[in-house]
Amino acid sequence: MAGFDDFFQNISQNTRKSSSFNLDDFEKELKKMDENIKQASDLNDFLKNSFDTPEARQAGENLKIEEKKAKNSTDEEKKPTIEIRYPKNKDSKTYGFAGVAGMADLKEELKENFIKPLKFKFLVQNMEKQENKDEKSLELYKTLQEAFEKFKVGIPTGMLFYGPPGTGKTFLTKKLAEELDAGMIEKSVGEFGSSYIHETSKNIKNFFTEAKKASESGPIILFLDEIDSLVSKRTSLVDSNKAEEVSQFLQEFNALEEAPNLIVIAATNRPDHLDSAILRSGRLDKKIYIGPPDFEARKELFQIYIEKTERPNKDIDFSKLAELTENFVAADIEHICDEAARQASKNILELVNKVDTNLDLKEVKKTIKNSVITMEIMEKEISETTSSLQYVDMSVYNEWLEKSKN
Repeated sequence: MAGFDDFFQNISQNTRKSSSFNLDDFEKELKKMDENIKQASDLNDFLKNSFDTPEARQAGENLKIEEKKAKNSTDEEKKPTIEIRYPKNKDSKTYGFAGVAGMADLKEELKENFIKPLKFKFLVQNMEKQENKDEKSLELYKTLQEAFEKFKVGIPTGMLFYGPPGTGKTFLTKKLAEELDAGMIEKSVGEFGSSYIHETSKNIKNFFTEAKKASESGPIILFLDEIDSLVSKRTSLVDSNKAEEVSQFLQEFNALEEAPNLIVIAATNRPDHLDSAILRSGRLDKKIYIGPPDFEARKELFQIYIEKTERPNKDIDFSKLAELTENFVAADIEHICDEAARQASKNILELVNKVDTNLDLKEVKKTIKNSVITMEIMEKEISETTSSLQYVDMSVYNEWLEKSKN
């Protein structure tokens, strides 16, 4: 091939018009071309005979299979998976709303408008599925259900919990699941994100498809945390991929009517960042502010984390603890109690290393008896704890709360 290239370059660069055509030179170039073609053919035959063996072909097929497996494995890794947690009543003193401090009005509202009608609905569903059902009781329940449904009372199956960090939005959702005896799927919306184009939208679609399928066997609460990380306000500066993701998310919300056993609760610390479309009727119908606990709630929180959990304590003044923790949120109070328990139990751990040194049983029992949470320890931990609200702009919630009332 090199001979023809040289020949072509030579005649194309020759600006002078040749008056005569040299046949001998042309035949020489053709001969060179034939020789080059033969060399290429010989090389091809050599490579084929040397490497195109049954073993080599099998190795190639194996490589293709492994590549396909690797691709499928990667696809499986990308595919969203759901984990359903079902409540277990380990302690009736803290199970359900019994373990929620304060929020008396909210708990009553949720019980009357949300929990009671849903539990009734799920009760009838479960009875209909039973093989050895009590037909008389079922008939009575269905009669009551038909009478109730005539009133067309809407049950909110999409709610938004909003408020400062650490106020118990996730915790309250778990307690709702316990009250309803419902499974719970917890998802941080930011986890849908992917660096691949269109992959986030696929993740959203797959996740909701799995959640709807899971709800076919019973009630499920789908908790979507940090919803503002995905469904934030759309502006002219938003790129097409982001707009596609929000649109996909809203489409999935609209399709939740196909899954009557699926209850969606979304949570955010920044309600002012949410796209207005997600707040429209039929999506997140009920908007509930979860604010910092008041005096009674703080007092009850300390009782829950110390008394109801049966941590060893002595002479704890829960009212005083509530006074000392104004503007502290539930997460702060839980942290204080955890640290106090750790401090009070230190002496017990120190004795563990002395078991092999003729440790006296009386000394062990004395140490255990004296290892209790005291007011001194609690006050020390409170003084060393900074309120989570110290760096939070509370005006955001006050303004949004007023706006939602109008």
